[in-house]
Amino acid sequence: MAWYVFALVDRVPSGPPGRGLSSRLAVRRVPGGLLVVERRADVPPVEFGTLQQHQAVVARLAERVPAILPVRFGTLLEASEIEEALEERDDEIAEAFDLVRHRVQFTWRKSARGRREERGFERRSGSERGWGPASAEKSRQKAGAVSGADYLRRAARAASPAAPAAFRRLRSTLAPLVAVERYQPATAAVPESLYHLVEKPAASRYAAVADEFREANPQFTMTGPFPPFAFAPEVL
Repeated sequence: MAWYVFALVDRVPSGPPGRGLSSRLAVRRVPGGLLVVERRADVPPVEFGTLQQHQAVVARLAERVPAILPVRFGTLLEASEIEEALEERDDEIAEAFDLVRHRVQFTWRKSARGRREERGFERRSGSERGWGPASAEKSRQKAGAVSGADYLRRAARAASPAAPAAFRRLRSTLAPLVAVERYQPATAAVPESLYHLVEKPAASRYAAVADEFREANPQFTMTGPFPPFAFAPEVL
């Protein structure tokens, strides 16, 4: 029977193992850390209740370890597949643990109305600043002469895009309480999101400041604190 994987952790969780989706949790040592798993014959159904249960298990584990790297829902592997997937990734896992240790995640999203208003503002501002066919042509001409270093910097920015103006205003309000920020453009599966990692002792203060910001900016929604789902590398 294969192992259903919930998370990588840096230490054995305190207290009794508890249950996963259908059986008792187990802890297995692997390259780079420890995996929290349960025995399972098949992948659980993708249903709201099961997703909630999976997240509840991860949240419970997060309270009992210094650092946790949640693994995506539905990860069912044989022991040999786990070892192969994690082989020679000790350094990557150690860096990820360092990033999330003693921190929690808050997630920000913006309503569709707010996004439409922002896009309209950007279009108006663009026309006022001379953004149009002529400017686009100049940009294309300049692009042909960029240096290798410039190209790499642009590629890095594309891989880690900057947050739009509205999200940057939000960040300026919360910056003193934010350890790490990640912006995720909208995809087919996930809406546009801004993720913040916050030190656990600062979480209550962060939530209080966030509530004040939301009162003044009702187009934003904030959820959390959560385990650091958005900051965990895809290791399995």
